[in-house]
Amino acid sequence: MDRKTFTIILAVVLIGCFFLPYYKFLGAGISGYDFVFKTGGDSWEMYIWLLVPVPGLLLLLGALNKENYILGRGLLLWLPLLALIYMLIVGPMIHGTAIGDTLKAIGKDYGIGLWITIAASLVLAFYNPKAKA
Repeated sequence: MDRKTFTIILAVVLIGCFFLPYYKFLGAGISGYDFVFKTGGDSWEMYIWLLVPVPGLLLLLGALNKENYILGRGLLLWLPLLALIYMLIVGPMIHGTAIGDTLKAIGKDYGIGLWITIAASLVLAFYNPKAKA
């Protein structure tokens, strides 16, 4: 699989998973879209969730535009993973949660959307296939 096809597939996965449940509570799920647009919080941190689908959209547009990326492919590959690290680990610690409690909570009540987003972000950040010659 060449780099363009790889990028298109994982960009679509990042965009699509933003609308799948990230967390599940008592049988109901809340997606990344719900975190940003439907929760009543007034914290600036909820907008960090947009660093998952927006780089996915920019990667998709760049791959379809003969691999001309707006912000550079390297930056766009790392932004979703960095956003997830902040929201799942660093953010709770800034708000006073002990590091042990934060690490124990990793993986609990995660929905399918968040699991797929974590996997896609890791693959995007660390796997770099060769471009087709």
